[in-house]
Amino acid sequence: MKGFIIIWLFCVSVIANAQPINRTFEQLNGALHLLGKATYSRFQQEPFNDWFYKSYADYEADEGTLQQLNLPDSITIFLGTWCGDSKREVPRFFKLLHTVDFDTAKVGIICLNTGFQNYKQAPDREEAGMSIHRVPTFIFHDAEKQEIGRIVEEPVVSLEKDLRAIVSGDPYNTYFPVANDLIRKFEKFTVKDLHKEKSSLVETYRDISVSEYELNTYGYVLWTSFNLMKAELVFELNQQLYPAAIRPISTLARFKASIGKQKEAWKYLKMGIKEHPDDQSLAKIATDWEDSGL
Repeated sequence: MKGFIIIWLFCVSVIANAQPINRTFEQLNGALHLLGKATYSRFQQEPFNDWFYKSYADYEADEGTLQQLNLPDSITIFLGTWCGDSKREVPRFFKLLHTVDFDTAKVGIICLNTGFQNYKQAPDREEAGMSIHRVPTFIFHDAEKQEIGRIVEEPVVSLEKDLRAIVSGDPYNTYFPVANDLIRKFEKFTVKDLHKEKSSLVETYRDISVSEYELNTYGYVLWTSFNLMKAELVFELNQQLYPAAIRPISTLARFKASIGKQKEAWKYLKMGIKEHPDDQSLAKIATDWEDSGL
């Protein structure tokens, strides 16, 4: 009887800890998307096979470059089936892997959510601590499961040549140098320390920032993950990098309001309205705040 109870408890534990695979969610527009851990075979089925097969078939892998590299031991792919970049790059990447007969059992696939409340998050939070701010993100591991590098959203040169640079240990930076530099700095310094260096960071990043969307997206990831001090610094940097743009100042104003800094929120919103008096989005925020008594 005792042995039976132990076996029963073990089975219950296994079932409780088992994570569902190939979960789906449906958006309000009826679009179906994958969520959490997924298998390659699921992409061969509707409704995902249409875009997967097209991108896969249209891509010609650079076999010459592939012959020059040693492949990583394992790979993790974070993607969104709602994301155009994922729909383009992930099928291409699998064609690359198939070209060199890479064992796809060594590829982990994690599909992330969309929407503000769980922005770029997986239901079991596999992305937590992984600094995922753009999808797709391809992370390459060595035999000890340590990260040796990653391709973020899209390759700088090509999937094959970027991968060769990463596994060869050559200097490599992703397509989003500012966000990735901040990720590294957050690992080494406190937010308070980085605030003191904000002016010099702005000067450093001004010439290498891809666009106003680079830090805006990273800030949203931090915001929805409740890393509020980091998010605040990122949004402030972005506004200073793009002082004449609507999105950075609008986002910063709304963020300040969300954390209870109403005076600062209004300060930035009024700055934006002064710079863009005809912008309806800024005017609507002001009206909504006035109506709510903010």
